[in-house]
Amino acid sequence: MTDEVTARMRALDVASLAPLAPPAGLDLSRSWYITAGAVTRTVHDRTENEINSARLDAGLLVTVEDIARETTVVTVACPACGDTDRLAFVGSWGSPADLSCGCGYLRRPYPDSPRWGIRAMMDAITKAVENQKRS
Repeated sequence: MTDEVTARMRALDVASLAPLAPPAGLDLSRSWYITAGAVTRTVHDRTENEINSARLDAGLLVTVEDIARETTVVTVACPACGDTDRLAFVGSWGSPADLSCGCGYLRRPYPDSPRWGIRAMMDAITKAVENQKRS
């Protein structure tokens, strides 16, 4: 059974994949349903990185703009309806997040990147706990 605890966030940017310590006293077995609104993800472009590395190896100039092209921030959209602002994280601490859309579609985004899903769930739970303490 999923708790209907809601933490409204303008946008949750999951940029870091480093481990995160759980908030003090958190029940690690608890299931969460956390309304997130818009969700963004930082995507690293391996091709741009390889191009820049090759240019550096050849002694060519690599600009700040060249380096900036290595990462892009993308907004996660529901594949069923295309909505980007009615998403919710579903899961528990240490497990990859499932994203639920207001249209009823549920999926595990980026199954090839489980670390992102785990960190996204941890970030959402941490933010929800912080918001509950403020209420």
